[in-house]
Amino acid sequence: MKSWLIAIAILILASPSFAQTLSVTHKKSLWWDGHGVIEITDEGIAYKSVDKDESRVWRYPDIQYFDRIGRKEFVILTYQDQRVMLGRDRQYHFVITDGELSDSTFQTISQRLGKPVTNRVVPDGLGSESTIPVKHVHTLGGCEGELKFTRDAIYYVTAHEEDGRQWLLDRDLQSVWSADRYQLEIYAYDNNRREFSRTRNYRFDLKEPLDPEFYRQLKLKLYQLEKVHLPLN
Repeated sequence: MKSWLIAIAILILASPSFAQTLSVTHKKSLWWDGHGVIEITDEGIAYKSVDKDESRVWRYPDIQYFDRIGRKEFVILTYQDQRVMLGRDRQYHFVITDGELSDSTFQTISQRLGKPVTNRVVPDGLGSESTIPVKHVHTLGGCEGELKFTRDAIYYVTAHEEDGRQWLLDRDLQSVWSADRYQLEIYAYDNNRREFSRTRNYRFDLKEPLDPEFYRQLKLKLYQLEKVHLPLN
């Protein structure tokens, strides 16, 4: 029996308390797209392809990063080397053709991973302690929206859905920085493949001045969280 069949059998026999199956298209940049189903359980994520040689199983420790692009699209970054990309870690890009990656399913995935993730889906009707209208500065141009600050997270809400973000303070953020009252930079743990870095700098031009006391409290909150995650000696 092939290794991927054994791995899928182990996931099924584990009788997980949570399971969801989604029909997907596996998007490939240099080859024909694949088709199959994704099975998400408490133990991991399995891709069962129509082409059996393309099937894969990832237990959560084998997943390096998870990017929820939308309710019907996501990327899994693995630790697998790509020889044609000089050893660059391989990622798998899936588009859901039946069903959606719900908030509860994504929460299960992120909890099982236990590491930073990207969530580009911002909840509807989001309340906040503070809201600032902003422009997100891209390499070329930018997009406009709002930064919303809650007790536990920072959200960037914009009509450009792929640029939307949720950053949990205790999971996804490294730091924030403001050079002046009309600028704010957010340093997030991110799969920044373009710069081969574990963090990404999100730069915002603020349409309203940043309140100094609010900024100080935000820095203090992050500093207290940072002390919990200090490197091991």
